[in-house]
Amino acid sequence: MAMRLQLTAGIEVLESWAETASQAERNVVYEALFAVGDGSAFLVYDIFGDPRDPGNFLIMVKPGLVMKVMVQRAESAFEIRYVGAVEDEVDAVEPQETSAPE
Repeated sequence: MAMRLQLTAGIEVLESWAETASQAERNVVYEALFAVGDGSAFLVYDIFGDPRDPGNFLIMVKPGLVMKVMVQRAESAFEIRYVGAVEDEVDAVEPQETSAPE
């Protein structure tokens, strides 16, 4: 049984990304958002949990394009955390390594 979720936060993240995205990219992201909302995203998309941040999921919208959402099951809600290139999301979450002086 699919759980219906309501988008409660992250519209500004989506709007910021959409300013530079093509219409085709916006369309596939909007489709993915509807799938998250109606509970079918886990059946349609490749989705990966974030072990460092429980409740957060990376949705492979299309090759090279991901959307990160945080699901709040108790509230039947979700929020958009990130939309964009895979590489940018990895850079944003992984700590930057700095070399220590020897």
